Amino acid sequence: MFRKCLVMLAAMSAIASWGQATQAAEKIGKVVAVVGAPSANGRALSGGSDVFENDRIVVKSGNAQILLDDNTRIVVGPNSTLLLDQFVKKDKGTASKVAIKALRGTYRFITGRSAKSAYKITTAQATIGIRGTGFDFWVKQKTGAAVMSGRVKLSGQRGGSTELGANCGVGEATRSSAKPVGGRARAALIKENLPFILDQSSLRPRFRLNTRICNVGAPEENRGSAPEQPEEDRGTNNPDTGGGTDNPDTGGGTGGSCTNGNCT
Repeated sequence: MFRKCLVMLAAMSAIASWGQATQAAEKIGKVVAVVGAPSANGRALSGGSDVFENDRIVVKSGNAQILLDDNTRIVVGPNSTLLLDQFVKKDKGTASKVAIKALRGTYRFITGRSAKSAYKITTAQATIGIRGTGFDFWVKQKTGAAVMSGRVKLSGQRGGSTELGANCGVGEATRSSAKPVGGRARAALIKENLPFILDQSSLRPRFRLNTRICNVGAPEENRGSAPEQPEEDRGTNNPDTGGGTDNPDTGGGTGGSCTNGNCT
């Protein structure tokens, strides 16, 4: 009897702790669209779902297109796991810190209204420093990135770094080094690791970039897309002052899922 009481008390305590953690989590953005059946901390995600700080986004197949409250756009690709680690709100739709941990998989990241210094992306092997940017990256045994807009600094966790430019600059990092990659090796890395450069037809327009500059045989639907530019590249907002009018509840379509892998 005593043991049963202990079990019941432990279960009640666990439920209470889970409830407190749920209440403490702060909404930091929305899911714009999904392909497949992604989840966040075990709950199913669909177009219009809220996302919270400390959400662990898991995508087995398809993708999840996420718009944070500072207009940062993240695509979590197939076979990928991403932790929305920290989002510290500032003012005027900006954040003083936007930190994510990419655990494994393939991703797209487009900066929003926050200052460049606010962004921090970490993986098991590397860190990615933001320079006002739109880029794709992957995490496997190594971490790599391809930059379509702006610049990124790719650094190994134990040292060594390389800066990648906007003309589809590609680099790869281990824990102890980082290097740019060119020529046939560059094309091979893109084809093997970055599906949204090859075909971004499943993405809503605001999650698209000018992937034609990578010149790796993108399909026709990619060539005809209307890519979205990071805010500071459009010249309409200043990420250091919090300008801009985008609202995740009204802009760009925040409800619904993609049909047959195609979003418009």
